[in-house]
Amino acid sequence: MIMHQGTKTILGKIAEKYKLPKLAEVIKDDNSIVWGKDVTLCVANILKAIEAGGNTKELLKEAKNMYNTPIFGVNVKEGVYQIKSEPNPERAIEEMAKYDFCFKLSPYHVINTYLAILTAQVTGHDPAELVKKGEEHLEAFIAHSLKENPAWNKQTLTTDRPLLVIPIGAAGCGKSTFYRELGNVVNASCDNIRYLLFKEFGPCFAPWESTLAWWVVNRLTDIYLGRGYSVFYNGVNTDLEYRSPITMENPHPLFAGIPYRFKLAYFEPTVNLSEKELAELKGINLWATPLDKVDRSALSANVKGILDLITRNFERTMERTSAIREGKAQQDPFDILYPVPPAIVKLFVEQSFARPTGTNVVVVPRREIPDAAQRTAFYREYATKALN
Repeated sequence: MIMHQGTKTILGKIAEKYKLPKLAEVIKDDNSIVWGKDVTLCVANILKAIEAGGNTKELLKEAKNMYNTPIFGVNVKEGVYQIKSEPNPERAIEEMAKYDFCFKLSPYHVINTYLAILTAQVTGHDPAELVKKGEEHLEAFIAHSLKENPAWNKQTLTTDRPLLVIPIGAAGCGKSTFYRELGNVVNASCDNIRYLLFKEFGPCFAPWESTLAWWVVNRLTDIYLGRGYSVFYNGVNTDLEYRSPITMENPHPLFAGIPYRFKLAYFEPTVNLSEKELAELKGINLWATPLDKVDRSALSANVKGILDLITRNFERTMERTSAIREGKAQQDPFDILYPVPPAIVKLFVEQSFARPTGTNVVVVPRREIPDAAQRTAFYREYATKALN
């Protein structure tokens, strides 16, 4: 990894201005993992576009994340980017004061908040307005749940010891069914927030969009835990490094300091894969080869089964979203549905085989339970374990 001096200088200014010794310590080491993290690389590539001294807006089109994806793209093939203004790094440092919630979390969250502010400057968004829209959404969700979900109880809605429940599992693993049995737990869903804030873009799943959507989810999570609500951190959360900023499963100081009480709910994959089978699955490139064009004749039975599962899930989602687009069905505002590229779904499946360990992990076994009442009872049992 190569440390960018401009980024180190900026992060040093933040650490000094806001008296953040943990951040100052993390960025001391030029070989620290901080310089290889996507949030830091995105900050660096935005700052490099400014430092280049040319047409900053044009140079920002070349700014990429660690996956070599243009940060500000909407439809790169058609030359569509969400670049409204040039970023102002010094002003962004000042604006950090508005979002000081991140200071009590970890150095990672501080860097991520700075990236979100830079990103909002470029894309023409107001972070406070995005959070306000998200808060209005969650307030409507709470009112709806108290009215419609018998597992919710207004008298016990908040607590002195709120819990953050973090699900870990790929699409179709049972997270939604499990969540419905978690009474009085706010659904901080990135899918819902992303659609609420950025449906005019598709959503497009571009790095800028993901940065802002997840930053809003993190801000809302902190707000509602602070108010005494338990929260369901609703994403697939399969990547250990991705979730470590909150779970601290990687004990590096970059992630240290989260004050939340949390439980991990791990949903077992549909099958068990050997190392050879997992390598076989990872070797299939769905970005290069469409799902329906993959030659499955030479694949092992388990890997073929996973591709079949991804295919069924994708086709079902496409059918349901088509019905919504055609006006034949309504989008549920509290359970947003839109198609995720099969390559991303496959990545989540691959990552879901890394089982977390520890006393705060609740393992939800994979079960095929046709009977609705029995299925509800099964998930209620594990929801109760997660909340205790």
